[in-house]
Amino acid sequence: MTFKSVLLKKTFLLTLYIVFNISIAQSQSCNFTEVLQIEAQSGMRIREQPDLNSKPIAGVPYKAVIEACQETFGSARIEGIDGHWRFVRFKNKSGYMWDGYAVVVSSQSTKSISVVSQIQHSPQTATADDLLEEIVSTKPPGKADWPFSEVRLITESYPYCRDITTIDRSLFYYSVYLEDDYYVIRPAELSIELKKNSPKNVLHFNIKPAEGDGSLFIIGLKVPVKNWKKIRNNDFLLTQLNRTLTPGIRLDLYPYEPGDSYGNIKLIASGTVKSYQSDCPVVENYSLMVEMMLDKKEFFDLTDQLIHRGKCGVPDIFWFGDLNQDGYTDLILVGEYPEYTAFTLFMSQPESALKYKKMSEWIVEDCD
Repeated sequence: MTFKSVLLKKTFLLTLYIVFNISIAQSQSCNFTEVLQIEAQSGMRIREQPDLNSKPIAGVPYKAVIEACQETFGSARIEGIDGHWRFVRFKNKSGYMWDGYAVVVSSQSTKSISVVSQIQHSPQTATADDLLEEIVSTKPPGKADWPFSEVRLITESYPYCRDITTIDRSLFYYSVYLEDDYYVIRPAELSIELKKNSPKNVLHFNIKPAEGDGSLFIIGLKVPVKNWKKIRNNDFLLTQLNRTLTPGIRLDLYPYEPGDSYGNIKLIASGTVKSYQSDCPVVENYSLMVEMMLDKKEFFDLTDQLIHRGKCGVPDIFWFGDLNQDGYTDLILVGEYPEYTAFTLFMSQPESALKYKKMSEWIVEDCD
């Protein structure tokens, strides 16, 4: 190769490098005008550069939504599917993602871009809640207008004999129903009725949605949510499992589909069963852990947050699914005692130091 050929090659490579880096620089300031939903059941990775060999910086779970620039940064055919590299933003992480397994669910006009900015940085009132329809699940925990910063858990109770004044009637309540292959979430007016023929000096109440009954549970939020995703029916799996989380139990739980996905978790109970007394295991050093995949596999201990473990000292799993719509698994545990039953709701918050947080407890006493 002649000196002139070498010089031309170096000049060409330098030009490519400059053009590539100009494109990269432009991507950092591009407008996030589109909202994409991830359709790959195993989730997708955000990378430092538009290249499959580039370092991954974040994982986006199945059915999560991300903001994306309209501009593309090269095309690629992967597993027989054509797609483009897009600059995207998911929660507080920005980078490049191949869009072959993503669908556009919203395309914003220039006017709407400022609206997106407002949603990210300022509280929204109930009258402006329609602005949150497509991007509610991109909001990180801790924001004042994120609907799931505070949650109240309730189950239908017949009768309920605890202090009903602790139930905040100003919240927006939603009932979770099981319908065929999905859990369906509907707005609910909370009905609290005094039960007739209550025992003397003890008031008993019926708590349920004002219309209909048979809900699995009810949640109350300070901020309304309009675009609830359907949650896959997991009851068929729970009926096949030992719901009691005794040491040695390891459950694969998921928000949408079983398998290897960023939003899926493993619930792991450990400890030593010394003996059995009255059908209860005598357990030492009990712990309940969540294994989840973020940028890497991580473990988080729920033990200290779980106060009501039931008469045997080990809880049961009552429900799991993606309740806060962030693409990760949420769960409800239940502890049964002779005098009462306690439900504990844990929600994922992968962007916080406490990855799984106890959001609410609900206790139903035996009123007899």
